[in-house]
Amino acid sequence: MKLVTFKAHTEERIGALVGDKVLDLTSTYAVYLKEEEGKENACILARGLIPPSMKGFLTGGEEAMEAAKATLRYMEGKPEDKEGLDGESLWLGLEGIRLEAPVPSPGKLYCTAVNFYDHATERIKDPVVRAAEIERLKGLKLDVPDVFQKPPSLVVGPRGPLIKVKATDRMDYECELAVVIGKRGKYIPKEEAYDHIAGYTILIDVSARDQGFPQDVDFRMFKHDVNWTKGKGMDSGGPMGPCILTRDEVPDPYDPPLKLITRVNGETRQDGSLSTMIIGIPRLVEYLSNGTTLEPGDVIATGTVAGVAHSWPDGYLDVGDVLECEIPPIGTLRYEIVGE
Repeated sequence: MKLVTFKAHTEERIGALVGDKVLDLTSTYAVYLKEEEGKENACILARGLIPPSMKGFLTGGEEAMEAAKATLRYMEGKPEDKEGLDGESLWLGLEGIRLEAPVPSPGKLYCTAVNFYDHATERIKDPVVRAAEIERLKGLKLDVPDVFQKPPSLVVGPRGPLIKVKATDRMDYECELAVVIGKRGKYIPKEEAYDHIAGYTILIDVSARDQGFPQDVDFRMFKHDVNWTKGKGMDSGGPMGPCILTRDEVPDPYDPPLKLITRVNGETRQDGSLSTMIIGIPRLVEYLSNGTTLEPGDVIATGTVAGVAHSWPDGYLDVGDVLECEIPPIGTLRYEIVGE
């Protein structure tokens, strides 16, 4: 199931994305409760279990998720013009709504730095030296991630544009798989990590490489001397979406490993997979929950693959560029870069 947050006029709702249409889950669940279970107070009950906010829905846990799945099954074979209990449309075309970030304002937004072997070494141009460095890194058996936070206010939805702020001449992109927490937990052992995950989305870690990053320093030195908060914290620095692909659709993101693909003006810049990730998702959840309660709607971005802007001639984003970040089967984020 692909869960989305959308706005119809000014009202925020949650839905299930099916092809090029969105099913309003709250309104449709009310119809299901009345027609299938004979509930007279169906609207009140529906808003209790499938409230029109993603964090509220995720807080409902497995019961809410099963209600959403039952709602989708109920609509199979029903006419697309079927209406809600108040005469509202249940199926909505993408052209008539505005998709928001699936979690518009996560309580906590963690990002993992330098967490793929190919990205950590992509400034090394000699393939022999690079391969040796990857083997050296693997031999370290790294177990503690380099983590920073983005303010949740930087999150923007999948409908562009994406702003290039005047503060930077080096606007970079990083296509990342992001984990959405669905079950509250603290001191979560990595063996239980997936039980706390609702699903996965795409986050683009937008960076201003000339803000907070040391210049003319080998990339391997960044984690010893870098102000992640400043360089990663510009306005609209956390594009997210287009949906949350629920965990049951991706039983194991490493088998086969999900692919991360970035295109700029149609040119493929990033094309890698989770097979080169250094510290895996279960350990990230374990580490971040050590002393900190993870709540439904918290988001953990897991790092990026090789191919960021500095690996390409004139690779930094500029006004007028079109940026696409894709993780099949989640979807694609597409933005035009505009000036501030």
